[in-house]
Amino acid sequence: MDPISAMATATAAFSALKKGFAVGRDIEAMASDLSRWMGALSDLDMLQKEAQNPPIFKRLFAGQSVEQEAITTFANREKAQQQRYELQQWISLTMGKSKWDSLVAMEGQIRKRRKETLYRQRERRRKFVEIVAWILVAGVGLSALTAFILLLKAHTAQAQAANDLTVCRLTKCMKIEDDGTVACVYKGAYNTQELLVFAPREFRPREFLCQWQIDQPLPPNIYDALEAIKDSRN
Repeated sequence: MDPISAMATATAAFSALKKGFAVGRDIEAMASDLSRWMGALSDLDMLQKEAQNPPIFKRLFAGQSVEQEAITTFANREKAQQQRYELQQWISLTMGKSKWDSLVAMEGQIRKRRKETLYRQRERRRKFVEIVAWILVAGVGLSALTAFILLLKAHTAQAQAANDLTVCRLTKCMKIEDDGTVACVYKGAYNTQELLVFAPREFRPREFLCQWQIDQPLPPNIYDALEAIKDSRN
Protein backbone atom coordinates (compact mmCIF):
# COMPACT_ATOMS: atom_id res chain seq x y z
CA MET A 1 0.00 0.00 0.00
CA ASP A 2 1.45 3.36 -1.06
CA PRO A 3 0.03 6.83 -1.83
CA ILE A 4 0.48 6.53 -5.59
CA SER A 5 -1.37 3.21 -5.93
CA ALA A 6 -4.07 4.37 -3.49
CA MET A 7 -4.57 7.54 -5.53
CA ALA A 8 -4.70 5.52 -8.76
CA THR A 9 -7.45 3.33 -7.28
CA ALA A 10 -9.40 6.38 -6.09
CA THR A 11 -9.11 8.10 -9.48
CA ALA A 12 -10.21 5.00 -11.41
CA ALA A 13 -13.21 4.47 -9.12
CA PHE A 14 -14.12 8.18 -9.24
CA SER A 15 -14.02 8.18 -13.06
CA ALA A 16 -16.32 5.15 -13.09
CA LEU A 17 -18.74 6.96 -10.76
CA LYS A 18 -18.79 10.08 -12.93
CA LYS A 19 -19.51 8.00 -16.03
CA GLY A 20 -22.26 6.17 -14.15
CA PHE A 21 -23.90 9.41 -13.07
CA ALA A 22 -23.64 10.74 -16.62
CA VAL A 23 -25.67 7.83 -18.01
CA GLY A 24 -28.20 7.93 -15.17
CA ARG A 25 -27.12 4.95 -13.07
CA ASP A 26 -28.28 4.99 -9.47
CA ILE A 27 -26.07 4.77 -6.38
CA GLU A 28 -26.95 1.18 -5.61
CA ALA A 29 -25.78 0.05 -9.06
CA MET A 30 -22.41 1.66 -8.44
CA ALA A 31 -21.89 0.26 -4.94
CA SER A 32 -18.71 -1.55 -5.97
CA ASP A 33 -17.13 1.63 -7.39
CA LEU A 34 -18.21 3.60 -4.34
CA SER A 35 -16.67 1.01 -2.02
CA ARG A 36 -13.37 1.06 -3.92
CA TRP A 37 -13.31 4.86 -3.91
CA MET A 38 -14.10 5.14 -0.20
CA GLY A 39 -11.54 2.46 0.66
CA ALA A 40 -8.86 4.33 -1.33
CA LEU A 41 -9.69 7.59 0.48
CA SER A 42 -9.43 5.79 3.80
CA ASP A 43 -6.04 4.43 2.78
CA LEU A 44 -4.83 7.90 1.83
CA ASP A 45 -5.89 9.27 5.22
CA MET A 46 -4.04 6.44 6.98
CA LEU A 47 -0.93 6.99 4.84
CA GLN A 48 -1.07 10.69 5.67
CA LYS A 49 -0.96 9.87 9.39
CA GLU A 50 1.98 7.50 8.85
CA ALA A 51 3.83 10.14 6.82
CA GLN A 52 3.46 12.61 9.69
CA ASN A 53 4.99 10.12 12.14
CA PRO A 54 7.38 7.81 10.22
CA PRO A 55 9.37 5.08 12.03
CA ILE A 56 12.66 6.26 13.50
CA PHE A 57 14.74 4.00 11.24
CA LYS A 58 12.98 5.39 8.19
CA ARG A 59 13.80 8.92 9.33
CA LEU A 60 17.44 8.00 9.97
CA PHE A 61 18.26 6.01 6.85
CA ALA A 62 15.82 7.38 4.27
CA GLY A 63 15.49 11.02 5.22
CA GLN A 64 15.02 12.50 1.75
CA SER A 65 12.67 9.76 0.56
CA VAL A 66 10.56 10.19 3.73
CA GLU A 67 10.11 13.87 2.97
CA GLN A 68 9.27 13.12 -0.66
CA GLU A 69 6.76 10.48 0.38
CA ALA A 70 5.11 12.89 2.81
CA ILE A 71 4.77 15.52 0.06
CA THR A 72 3.36 12.96 -2.40
CA THR A 73 0.90 11.65 0.18
CA PHE A 74 -0.27 15.16 1.04
CA ALA A 75 -0.76 16.10 -2.62
CA ASN A 76 -2.70 12.91 -3.39
CA ARG A 77 -4.86 13.33 -0.33
CA GLU A 78 -5.72 16.87 -1.45
CA LYS A 79 -6.76 15.51 -4.87
CA ALA A 80 -8.90 12.88 -3.15
CA GLN A 81 -10.57 15.55 -1.02
CA GLN A 82 -11.36 17.48 -4.19
CA GLN A 83 -12.98 14.35 -5.62
CA ARG A 84 -14.96 14.01 -2.41
CA TYR A 85 -16.19 17.59 -2.68
CA GLU A 86 -17.26 17.12 -6.32
CA LEU A 87 -19.10 13.90 -5.48
CA GLN A 88 -20.81 15.52 -2.50
CA GLN A 89 -22.01 18.43 -4.64
CA TRP A 90 -23.27 16.12 -7.38
CA ILE A 91 -25.16 13.77 -5.07
CA SER A 92 -26.55 16.53 -2.83
CA LEU A 93 -27.86 18.51 -5.81
CA THR A 94 -29.30 15.58 -7.75
CA MET A 95 -30.40 13.17 -5.00
CA GLY A 96 -30.62 15.28 -1.89
CA LYS A 97 -28.51 15.76 1.21
CA SER A 98 -29.98 12.71 2.94
CA LYS A 99 -28.50 10.49 0.24
CA TRP A 100 -25.06 11.95 0.84
CA ASP A 101 -25.47 11.48 4.61
CA SER A 102 -26.25 7.81 4.08
CA LEU A 103 -23.11 7.48 1.94
CA VAL A 104 -21.05 9.14 4.68
CA ALA A 105 -22.40 6.58 7.15
CA MET A 106 -21.44 3.78 4.77
CA GLU A 107 -17.99 5.32 4.41
CA GLY A 108 -17.62 5.29 8.19
CA GLN A 109 -18.35 1.57 8.26
CA ILE A 110 -15.80 0.92 5.51
CA ARG A 111 -13.14 2.90 7.38
CA LYS A 112 -13.89 1.02 10.60
CA ARG A 113 -13.56 -2.39 8.91
CA ARG A 114 -10.29 -1.43 7.24
CA LYS A 115 -8.93 -0.11 10.54
CA GLU A 116 -9.77 -3.35 12.34
CA THR A 117 -8.27 -5.56 9.63
CA LEU A 118 -5.86 -4.06 7.10
CA TYR A 119 -4.49 -1.19 9.17
CA ARG A 120 -4.10 -3.26 12.31
CA GLN A 121 -2.14 -5.91 10.40
CA ARG A 122 -0.02 -3.20 8.76
CA GLU A 123 0.76 -1.67 12.15
CA ARG A 124 1.75 -5.06 13.56
CA ARG A 125 4.12 -5.65 10.63
CA ARG A 126 5.61 -2.21 11.08
CA LYS A 127 6.22 -2.76 14.78
CA PHE A 128 7.73 -6.18 14.08
CA VAL A 129 10.13 -4.66 11.54
CA GLU A 130 11.08 -1.94 14.04
CA ILE A 131 11.76 -4.52 16.77
CA VAL A 132 13.91 -6.61 14.42
CA ALA A 133 15.78 -3.50 13.31
CA TRP A 134 16.44 -2.46 16.92
CA ILE A 135 17.70 -5.97 17.70
CA LEU A 136 20.04 -5.88 14.71
CA VAL A 137 21.34 -2.43 15.62
CA ALA A 138 21.84 -3.48 19.23
CA GLY A 139 23.66 -6.64 18.09
CA VAL A 140 25.94 -4.70 15.76
CA GLY A 141 26.61 -2.11 18.45
CA LEU A 142 27.36 -4.77 21.04
CA SER A 143 29.68 -6.59 18.64
CA ALA A 144 31.52 -3.36 17.85
CA LEU A 145 31.82 -2.52 21.54
CA THR A 146 33.10 -6.01 22.36
CA ALA A 147 35.65 -5.83 19.54
CA PHE A 148 36.82 -2.43 20.76
CA ILE A 149 37.19 -3.64 24.34
CA LEU A 150 39.15 -6.72 23.23
CA LEU A 151 41.40 -4.60 21.03
CA LEU A 152 41.95 -2.15 23.86
CA LYS A 153 42.81 -4.98 26.24
CA ALA A 154 45.22 -6.47 23.71
CA HIS A 155 47.02 -3.15 23.29
CA THR A 156 47.07 -2.61 27.05
CA ALA A 157 48.43 -6.10 27.65
CA GLN A 158 51.09 -5.59 25.00
CA ALA A 159 52.12 -2.27 26.52
CA GLN A 160 52.31 -3.78 29.99
CA ALA A 161 54.18 -6.80 28.69
CA ALA A 162 57.04 -4.57 27.54
CA ASN A 163 57.96 -3.99 31.19
CA ASP A 164 56.65 -7.19 32.68
CA LEU A 165 58.48 -9.87 34.63
CA THR A 166 59.21 -13.48 33.87
CA VAL A 167 60.84 -16.31 35.79
CA CYS A 168 64.49 -16.74 34.86
CA ARG A 169 65.78 -20.21 35.77
CA LEU A 170 69.37 -21.32 36.23
CA THR A 171 70.69 -22.98 33.08
CA LYS A 172 74.47 -23.22 33.40
CA CYS A 173 77.28 -22.01 35.66
CA MET A 174 81.02 -21.78 34.95
CA LYS A 175 84.01 -20.98 37.17
CA ILE A 176 85.69 -17.88 35.81
CA GLU A 177 88.22 -17.08 38.56
CA ASP A 178 90.72 -19.25 40.45
CA ASP A 179 89.31 -17.93 43.73
CA GLY A 180 86.00 -19.62 42.98
CA THR A 181 84.09 -16.76 41.31
CA VAL A 182 81.29 -18.25 39.19
CA ALA A 183 79.24 -16.87 36.26
CA CYS A 184 75.76 -18.30 35.82
CA VAL A 185 73.30 -18.05 32.94
CA TYR A 186 69.56 -17.72 33.67
CA LYS A 187 66.95 -18.09 30.94
CA GLY A 188 63.28 -17.01 30.82
CA ALA A 189 60.43 -16.54 28.38
CA TYR A 190 60.74 -14.74 25.03
CA ASN A 191 64.51 -15.36 24.73
CA THR A 192 65.20 -13.58 28.01
CA GLN A 193 68.70 -14.36 29.28
CA GLU A 194 70.56 -13.01 32.29
CA LEU A 195 74.27 -13.42 33.16
CA LEU A 196 75.11 -13.09 36.85
CA VAL A 197 78.48 -13.33 38.54
CA PHE A 198 78.70 -14.75 42.05
CA ALA A 199 81.56 -14.45 44.51
CA PRO A 200 82.91 -17.60 46.19
CA ARG A 201 80.42 -19.13 48.60
CA GLU A 202 77.79 -16.53 47.57
CA PHE A 203 74.23 -17.88 47.39
CA ARG A 204 73.14 -18.76 43.85
CA PRO A 205 69.35 -18.92 43.44
CA ARG A 206 67.83 -21.56 41.20
CA GLU A 207 65.45 -18.94 39.77
CA PHE A 208 64.39 -15.30 40.16
CA LEU A 209 62.12 -12.73 38.53
CA CYS A 210 63.71 -10.80 35.69
CA GLN A 211 62.37 -8.23 33.24
CA TRP A 212 61.69 -9.21 29.67
CA GLN A 213 60.52 -7.60 26.46
CA ILE A 214 58.52 -9.10 23.65
CA ASP A 215 60.42 -10.45 20.67
CA GLN A 216 63.94 -9.98 21.97
CA PRO A 217 66.66 -11.22 19.62
CA LEU A 218 67.95 -14.72 20.21
CA PRO A 219 70.68 -14.57 22.89
CA PRO A 220 74.17 -15.95 22.25
CA ASN A 221 74.95 -19.59 22.97
CA ILE A 222 75.26 -20.24 26.71
CA TYR A 223 78.72 -21.74 26.42
CA ASP A 224 79.93 -18.90 24.20
CA ALA A 225 78.61 -16.37 26.69
CA LEU A 226 80.33 -18.07 29.61
CA GLU A 227 83.56 -18.42 27.70
CA ALA A 228 83.44 -14.74 26.79
CA ILE A 229 83.03 -13.78 30.46
CA LYS A 230 85.87 -16.11 31.46
CA ASP A 231 88.18 -14.67 28.82
CA SER A 232 87.38 -11.13 29.87
CA ARG A 233 88.46 -11.97 33.42
CA ASN A 234 91.83 -13.27 32.34
